[in-house]
Amino acid sequence: MDYPRGGEVLESVAEALMKLFGESLAVDRRVDTDAILATVASTITKQVPVTCVAILMKSDPGTSRIVVADQVNPAVARYIEGYVATMLRPGEAPTTGLSQRVIESGSAVFMPEIHLEQFLSLISAFGRGYHDSHPFPIDFDSASILMVPMRSGPATLGTLALFDWHGKNALSEKDVDWMQRVADRTGLSADNAILRTRAIDRVERLAALSDVALAITSGQDLRLTLKLIIERVIATLGVDAADMLLLDDGDSTLFVAANAGFRSVSPADSRFPIPPEVARHALLEHTIGSQGAVDWIGQSRRWVVAREGFKSYMASTLTAREKLVGVLEVFSRAPHEPDSEWLSFLDTMASQAAIAIDNATAHDLVRRAGQPHPSRKLPAPTLSGREREILNLVIDGASNRDVAEKLHLSQNTIKFHIRQLLEKAEVANRTELATKAVQQGWL
Repeated sequence: MDYPRGGEVLESVAEALMKLFGESLAVDRRVDTDAILATVASTITKQVPVTCVAILMKSDPGTSRIVVADQVNPAVARYIEGYVATMLRPGEAPTTGLSQRVIESGSAVFMPEIHLEQFLSLISAFGRGYHDSHPFPIDFDSASILMVPMRSGPATLGTLALFDWHGKNALSEKDVDWMQRVADRTGLSADNAILRTRAIDRVERLAALSDVALAITSGQDLRLTLKLIIERVIATLGVDAADMLLLDDGDSTLFVAANAGFRSVSPADSRFPIPPEVARHALLEHTIGSQGAVDWIGQSRRWVVAREGFKSYMASTLTAREKLVGVLEVFSRAPHEPDSEWLSFLDTMASQAAIAIDNATAHDLVRRAGQPHPSRKLPAPTLSGREREILNLVIDGASNRDVAEKLHLSQNTIKFHIRQLLEKAEVANRTELATKAVQQGWL
C-alpha cells in the first residue's frame, strides 16, 4: 500500500470516530470503548484487504478487550472471535503473546513474511491446540503482520494489528507511520471515553448517595429507605437485581426486607441462616456456581438463582455499632468484573443502609421510652440466675453470639433462653424486651 492511501484511511477513521462520538453523546453522554474499537477496525478493513484486531487493556492489564473485523473474509473474524471466547469470555482474553511484547516495548512490529509454523510459535500452547481442533477457515502458507502500540500520551493502552493472510504485499514498512497515527487516535478516543464514563459514574453515585442521605435524615419509613437504596444500587451499578437482608436477633436468621429486579417471585417471607463467611468478610464476590456462592446464597435460595439465570454475585455486610444487622446483595445475569470504585460504592451504600437501620432502631427506642409510664410497676417475671445474666447482656445490646461467647454457652442455648425471656415478658422481640425490662426495673 502506498502512503497516500494510508492518509485516506486515517481521514476515514477520524470521520468515523467523530460521527460515533456525536451520536453517542447525543443519546447517553457515554461512548462505549468496544464501539470505538469496532469503528476503527471496520473502517480500516473497508479500505484494506486485511484482518484488523484491536486490543485494549482493561483496568487489570492482565486482560484485554478484543475486537476483530475483516470485510473480505468475515469467516476469519468469526474464527478469531470464537477462539477469544474460549480463553475467558466473548471479546476478552489474557494480555499475552505478540500484543504483550508490543505493549511492553512500545515499538511497532512488522513481519513482511511469516510462515504458518512460525506464526503458530507466536501464540500460546492453548492457541496451538485450538488451531489443531478448529482448522483455520482459509488456507495460507505465509502471512504479513503489522502491529503497533495504541497510545494516549505517554501511556500505552493496547495494540492495533493488521494481518494479511495471503501475503500479497498488502502491507509494507510504509504502513507503520499511518497505522501508528490511527492507533494513537484510537487510544486517545478510548481514553477520553473511559474518563468521561468514570466522571459520569461518579456524579451519578454522588447523586444516589445524596438521595439516600436525604431519606435517612428526613426520618422516612425504614422500608421506603431500604427500597430506595436497592433502586439506586441497581440503576447506578448496572446490576440486574438486588435485595436487602436483615438480621432477626431473635433466631439469628436473615429475611428479605427489600428487593427489586427479580423476574420470578422472590420468597420475601422466607428465612435462612447467616452464611458462615459473614463473620469474616465485609465484602464478598462469587461466580454463581462456585462453592463459595453456594455456601453464601444457601441451598434454600439456589432455585431462585438458577431460575433467574444469574452469573455473578456480590454481597456486602451491614454493620451498625460493630454488630451485623444485615446484608446487601447484588446479582448480574452476565459475568461482571467490578473495579475498585464500583466496590467502594456498593460498600458505601451498605453502610448507608446500616445507618438507616440503626437510626430506625434508635427512634423506636426513644418513642417507646417517651410513652407514659404506668402508674405502678408490674410484677417482674420469675427469672433464673442465667436468665438475669442474659437479660443484662441483651439490655447492653449484645448479640446472641456475643452472649454465647461471654457466658461460654452455645448459640442454640442462648436462643432457647431468649425465647423463654420473650414469652415471660410477653413481648415480640429483643428491643421490646430490653425496653420493658429497663422501664419496669426488673434488674
